Amino acid sequence: MSVATVDVETAAAWLGAGEAVLIDVREADEFAAARIDGAILAPLSAMPAAWEALDLPADRKIIVMCLRGGRSHQVCAFVGPTGPEGQPLFNLTGGIQDWHAAGLPIIEA
Repeated sequence: MSVATVDVETAAAWLGAGEAVLIDVREADEFAAARIDGAILAPLSAMPAAWEALDLPADRKIIVMCLRGGRSHQVCAFVGPTGPEGQPLFNLTGGIQDWHAAGLPIIEA
């Protein structure tokens, strides 16, 4: 199954405009060390329960992210092209590494 992707600049614009929600599927220690403001932690190791526990807004795109894009791709492939209420689902290309490399802000411990 193909997975829709979004680059960091577009994702930042969507998040800034309130058009998307960001789900971080890295582990809790990675999230604590460095994260994107507003990201919601749902670790891959806790799937599918972590995904099912999310309260995702019906009117926003869903962006899934990890360190480089591999784990988030797995989650997107598992979930499918849309969220529980038909929200479009996107894998963040390059993850937090590309986000940081593009000069976008992160919160570091």
